[in-house]
Amino acid sequence: MDRTSRTFVAALAAFIAVLVAGTALAAGAGSSPAVVKVGSTGLGRVLVDAKGKTLYLWAHDRTAKSTCYGDCAEYWPPLITNGKPSAIGGANAKLVGTTRRTDGRIQVTYNGHPLYDFVQDTKPGLAKGEGLTGFGGRWDPVSAAGRAVQAPPAPTTPVAATIVSPGAGDSAGVGGTFSVNVSLQARTAAANSLLSGFSSAYNDPNAPSFHPGPNSAAPGLVVLLSTTPTVDGTPLQGPNTNLAGVFQINDITQAKGLKHTYNSWLVTVPGFFGKATQATLTVYAVTGTAPAVVTGAEKAISNVARETFSIAG
Repeated sequence: MDRTSRTFVAALAAFIAVLVAGTALAAGAGSSPAVVKVGSTGLGRVLVDAKGKTLYLWAHDRTAKSTCYGDCAEYWPPLITNGKPSAIGGANAKLVGTTRRTDGRIQVTYNGHPLYDFVQDTKPGLAKGEGLTGFGGRWDPVSAAGRAVQAPPAPTTPVAATIVSPGAGDSAGVGGTFSVNVSLQARTAAANSLLSGFSSAYNDPNAPSFHPGPNSAAPGLVVLLSTTPTVDGTPLQGPNTNLAGVFQINDITQAKGLKHTYNSWLVTVPGFFGKATQATLTVYAVTGTAPAVVTGAEKAISNVARETFSIAG
């Protein structure tokens, strides 16, 4: 065999070795049949996967065929199986089934519902996806009987907090900036007094009033962003930092006898709060003046509104 032939054979052998190794890795990734069992969460006993992570059904799925693809599947990964899935530890084997996704992978179903994980459930026992309505339908954990498990209704608060934007699953900052828009509304005329300190005002970014902490035009507003960094010697003290003080536009109206506030923040440097990463926005109202850094001891007068989105940069 001449030198050219030996070189070709060596190259071919190396290519085959790489191909075999890649095939082995692909086979090793998720090569085991999926497991469905029952685990404990704050909502009680629900279905979990082999790692103990909560499994969810999606109201948008009207049949056993999944309708969650693209960005939806990034936040809600389908439970994939390689082989026949099994039911153990309280799960009903008669309710376990499968459905083929458009990419050919096999997704596990339970009582006719395609099953999903949630990316923010980072350890067993969490059920942070319960009640979320991103991508067009409600998400709920699943009982051993195959039904949605929902938290009991929260007590009605005198003030309603709403996140207008960004919405669930949005990719904010695509154009270099993004806006955070929130609102508070008194539910009854008696609750108007809880918003009595709110006013219409422009918070100039060049003014001394523009900084993390409470907003003088919206004193009871609390706004938290999970990706807020800690910067020594500044008011930025991580995700518990109240960002209401950087909202530039604050407006208040009254319709049908009820006060309604609108608060807007134009984020001109989105990369400062993360880039190509997921973030959770939390908004609520407290009595009096909100703290600069939330401790958890504050008395909320509204519901706690949350949205999960991504910061594009």
